[in-house]
This record gives sequence, structure tokens and C-alpha cells, in this order.
Amino acid sequence: MKILARFFITLALWSLPALAQEDHGKNEVGLVIGWTVTPSQTLASGTGLIGPSGTVPSSRNLAFNPSLSLGTEYDRRVLTTRRFAIYGGVDFLASPMDVKLSQQFQNVIGQYAYIFLTPHVRVKFRPSRAFSPWLSFGGGYARFLEKAPPATPSFRPGTNTGTLVFGGGVDTRAVLHVFKIPIAFRIEVRDFYSGLPNYNLKITGKLQNNLAFTGGLLIKF
Repeated sequence: MKILARFFITLALWSLPALAQEDHGKNEVGLVIGWTVTPSQTLASGTGLIGPSGTVPSSRNLAFNPSLSLGTEYDRRVLTTRRFAIYGGVDFLASPMDVKLSQQFQNVIGQYAYIFLTPHVRVKFRPSRAFSPWLSFGGGYARFLEKAPPATPSFRPGTNTGTLVFGGGVDTRAVLHVFKIPIAFRIEVRDFYSGLPNYNLKITGKLQNNLAFTGGLLIKF
């Protein structure tokens, strides 16, 4: 009980200056959910597709369905002014349900999972207002885990590559408290510009956009 009392007293003392400035601490944790959209890819010249029945499709594009995405974001404030605040942090985004091709082919992977882990810098404007827009940019690690094509059972999945991330969004002021912890909301759009998964066929480009549309809770402490 004494340890708990000291903990809450210390926490209260730390919170007083923050409350006086309408600020709820230097740390923020975002818990977000949404979907990721991947633009279509075009096959390189001389590369052919084999359809499910063994026929050659007329299209040379690989189209993808949107995939469910879950993410966690951590930020720590390093500078605050009346007009803006600067944070340093890290993004984690993953797909509990794989990115799937809209049409299946015998010689192309049918789906893949991904993980993005990216340190970033976030600049938040008017941080004490009810709604605070922000921009972020950074870069880090991307991991793709592909499913072997039906015609290539010896295919070895797993591709490690780098990624850049840039995006923007809006955070709200704290709207509720759970065990005295302020909780706000966040909506955002981010582009994880990464290397390619191993599609088992050559693509015209060497990089791809992974557009994540997410939103959720923002915990401040």
C-alpha cells in the first residue's frame, strides 16, 4: 500500500504541470485499425502469366484486394511551442489478413503478409487545440511473407527490405479518461514506400506504395 501511495503521489506531481499547460504528458501510444491499399503492378516485357486453367490471360497487371491492417505507434515529445510540437517515435503495422491478388495465377504468389517497423519524426500543429493536424516521415524495415505459387512448390517465401514512410492525420484532445489516463482519437493516412515482395515474376518497378488508412485510440501519459 505504501508503494502504491508513493506511486500515485509521484504520478500526480508529474501531472500537475502538464494539466496546467493543457498537456497530458510527453508520451503517446496509438492503437489503430484500418486497411491497406496496394496499387496494381505491371509485369516486365517478356514475362507471361499462367491462369488457373493453364491459359494465358490478356492482362499484364497484378491487382490486389485491400487488406485489414493493425498498428501500434509510440511517440515521445521532444519540443513544444504554441504553434507546433515535435515528436520522435516508431510505427508498427502488420496484416492479420494477407494481401490477396484479385485474380489467381499458377506462376504468381496468391497472397502475402507484411510487417512494417519504422522510426519516424512527427510534427503536430496547434497541439493544445481540440483538433491537431500533423505530418510524419521516417523509414525502417519491411518484411513480406509470400505464399508459394501453385506451379512453383519449391518457392522459398520471405523477403526483407527497407521502407520509407510519410503521412498525415488529425489527433483530438483527450475525450475520456480510463483510470485517470487521458485517451484521445486519431485518424491518419500513411504511405509505406517499400521494396517488392517476391512475386515470382519480374515487375517493371523496383518499389511499391502501401497506402494505410487507419484510425483508433491515442493514449497519453
